[in-house]
Amino acid sequence: MHKHRAFHLSSLLLVCTWLFSTGCAVPPATQSVPTQPSVAATAPEPSVSTAVPTYTTWEDVLAAADGTTVNWFMWGGGDTINTHVDEAIGSALASQYNLTLNRIPIENTADAVNKILNEKAAGKDSGGSIDLLWINGENFRTLKDAGLLYGPITELLPNSSLVNWEDPAIAYDFGTAVDGYESPWASFQWVMEYNSVSVENPPQSIEALRTWIEANPGRFTYPAPPNHVGSAFIRTLFYWAAGSSEPFLGEFDQAVYDQYAPEVWAYLNALEPNLWRGGETYPELTAMPDLLANGEIDFAMEYDASRASNYIQQGRYPETIRTYVFDTGTMANVSYVAIPYNANNPAGALVLANHLLSPAYQILLTDPAELGWLVAIDPSRLSDEERSQLAAIARGIATLPPEILNSHALPEARASWVAPIDQGWEENVLKR
Repeated sequence: MHKHRAFHLSSLLLVCTWLFSTGCAVPPATQSVPTQPSVAATAPEPSVSTAVPTYTTWEDVLAAADGTTVNWFMWGGGDTINTHVDEAIGSALASQYNLTLNRIPIENTADAVNKILNEKAAGKDSGGSIDLLWINGENFRTLKDAGLLYGPITELLPNSSLVNWEDPAIAYDFGTAVDGYESPWASFQWVMEYNSVSVENPPQSIEALRTWIEANPGRFTYPAPPNHVGSAFIRTLFYWAAGSSEPFLGEFDQAVYDQYAPEVWAYLNALEPNLWRGGETYPELTAMPDLLANGEIDFAMEYDASRASNYIQQGRYPETIRTYVFDTGTMANVSYVAIPYNANNPAGALVLANHLLSPAYQILLTDPAELGWLVAIDPSRLSDEERSQLAAIARGIATLPPEILNSHALPEARASWVAPIDQGWEENVLKR
């Protein structure tokens, strides 16, 4: 959803190098769109096209995608997600569009960004490895700013009409305007998970959380940034220190950072002796559900408001696990898909992106037996029958009602804030 936003300095240097030498590449669809794939001037043979094709009608897209394979690069660390993609999405693409889905698992979205950057540096401007990429945040901003995305695409997708593009939470990805270069897949909100047996009244505020941790040493922890969930927890503390998310919605401002960071670092350093294992180590995100399920800790955290219900259903969590959000709110964001500028099969990628926005699929993904995620489309744009189908799906025993989540949803900080805050945590908390 939304996952693994680390971006290496080497990648940044690579971007700077080719941008300086070649200028900003213009994605194919920003040019005048030909009715047939154009032939690059440097093609080895006049009869062979090396340009990435663009399309003017959806019928052209469907015809070009028919019988092809689409390579979808995506974070592969979730077994439930992987199975769902292979079975639910893959089977639908095969039966409805004669399109074969090839899911390529990656450990970190930045790995795929690096691959695109490397292909650009090598002059591989067509026939790229990646047709579609699960992306958001800094990774999207990096590729968009560098002109390495195919598009704009959303106006070509029939199901894009179901998306409320007037909603800033959809139209802006961590403060970066989408501008048609990525298509939403699902919505997410950060929640706290807790065991209702050991925690009868979970702390509803940041101040109350500190009090609880001090009174219950060893029972709380969080994943270390730059893990996306742990990073969001730290940014939540910045919102708390500032009393609002507003100061962080613009580009990074050193003066604003310096104003609020000391209070956040003081808060976290005061917590550290009372954290799990005395704060000597911070668990991987993937380990925290097991720690909660085994009773080693009383809280976990996740960007998926429905994960707890899914895990209960799967037997990974006891039935006493519940979720909540802080009274001041928690961050909500959207996971998108995007097509690299040099995609080998942009038609297949477009068909896949459009399928992810279809009413049938968006309703399916909310089912806890599948993913239990939140929809990326506007339910008011569905038919009466479709809205009834959506309403009939049980949320799950640990999932908060949509009205509570929506009323407590906070915008994400602009992408340029993420790295300085993560680095600040490392310097002022981890290494302190």
